[in-house]
Amino acid sequence: MMIESLRGDLIEKAPDHAVVECGGVGYLVHVSANTFGELPERGPCRLFIHYAVSVDVRSGSSEHRLFGFVTREERHLFRQVIEVQGVSATIGMAILGALRADQLRAAVLNGDEGALKRIKGIGPKLAQRIVAELGGKLAGEPLERTVALGGAGNSLKVEALSALVSLGLDRVKAERALQGILNDRKGEPPALEELIRLTLKNL
Repeated sequence: MMIESLRGDLIEKAPDHAVVECGGVGYLVHVSANTFGELPERGPCRLFIHYAVSVDVRSGSSEHRLFGFVTREERHLFRQVIEVQGVSATIGMAILGALRADQLRAAVLNGDEGALKRIKGIGPKLAQRIVAELGGKLAGEPLERTVALGGAGNSLKVEALSALVSLGLDRVKAERALQGILNDRKGEPPALEELIRLTLKNL
């Protein structure tokens, strides 16, 4: 079974999970603290899903779990980080709960192991491994992919800012430059990729 996303009614949420009802079936989905904060109290919602199955070697029993994220970017980073040796799904959710997707990208690309070591369950060696293993992968992602991973519900400015920060730029400077371009083009804001390129030229 492969589930890409769930769109339905949020009928329950807690800091570590949400229950989304789709077609009369309630799905329990594990969520990060950041996703929890973005969800409505109740009502329509959509979560991008990572579907995981773990098997107990001794008993042969399997456990099926759904992990949900409000953006593809957050899910993408979760999938990347749990590929690092020593990072379980639980630790992966803790990372995505402590750091927004753009903050995690910036921490990895800037080699900021301290931002990771502050998260419960991550020691110096694991923080170093995460930065070392993910740094090359994230730096190698093309601009178009970084932009495309942004959440569909985000505004043009938020999507552009997230992409710029993920490239390692200072958030405050990037936001100031972005706002300047948007102010100049209030009538006709540029397309997302063009907005990012204009901002890079003005930094």
